[in-house]
Amino acid sequence: MKIDLILNLLILVLGLIIAIAPWTFAPVCVIEMRCWFTRDVETLLGALVAVLGFVGMYRSLGE
Repeated sequence: MKIDLILNLLILVLGLIIAIAPWTFAPVCVIEMRCWFTRDVETLLGALVAVLGFVGMYRSLGE
């Protein structure tokens, strides 16, 4: 049970890093042409990973 909680916490942190990265320390591109589509998709995927990690953490706390 404790391993599941730790793994889900790591997934949550990884998702948050993926969602924040294109806006802060890892910009997608310098010139704003079509790059903002990539940045938005990366942000949404990171948020989805973070939500899945949070749900997994919540479910593992109930066991």
